[in-house]
Amino acid sequence: MTKKYSYILAITGASGAIYGLSLLKALIEHSYFVHLIVSEPGFTVMKEELDIFKGGYNYKDKAKISNNVNPEISNFDAKQEILNAIKLNLTFNSNIASDAAFNSYFEMFELLDEKFLESKIASGSAKEVKGMAVVPCSMGSLARIACGISGNLIERAADVVLKEKKRLVVCPRETPLNDIHLKNMLSLYSSGAVILPLIPGFYNKPKTISDIVDFITGRILDSLSIENDIYERWEGYNGKYNEK
Repeated sequence: MTKKYSYILAITGASGAIYGLSLLKALIEHSYFVHLIVSEPGFTVMKEELDIFKGGYNYKDKAKISNNVNPEISNFDAKQEILNAIKLNLTFNSNIASDAAFNSYFEMFELLDEKFLESKIASGSAKEVKGMAVVPCSMGSLARIACGISGNLIERAADVVLKEKKRLVVCPRETPLNDIHLKNMLSLYSSGAVILPLIPGFYNKPKTISDIVDFITGRILDSLSIENDIYERWEGYNGKYNEK
């Protein structure tokens, strides 16, 4: 796989971490480098929903990026656990069945601490960044992004993407919604973001959880203007019912 343009992917503390991992996989398979940020609540959700980060260590510390500021901290273990979770929970193409091909994914993303505000993606100078997706997006993260608070790298990166007129896709996962949630979504929409709730369609007759996840992943890629054939698209009704 070769690196070209990149995307920012944030996983926050709402339910549905598998959607975020599916998008990570899809972006890598389309040869995009991914700047992955997982919030502290996001790690907790991944731990509970995907049965990872249970090795007895402080998974938050393990997720800090190895950089010149903190060169002694490695995020190798956390990245490996994320890849293993993808391998266990999602369907892979036959061309990456081997361990060697799977391990090539490791070089196609970095894992950034949400407190690492010195990151390059916290600035509009990161011209190679094409856009950003927050999948899933908690109502707290959505509210802070809508208000431009920029208290962590997720919020700051989203603010930068909006100010640079790039595509920001926000995928809320909450139900039911109150008027505060709806007003915050409208505020983000008015600022140029795409609001893409994690609500699957069923006209493609999904048979597995992966089919449902793929539908959402495909719609996110569509919103990022990335061509894909991950999900079966609606081709119109032919006016005939199958009679039994």
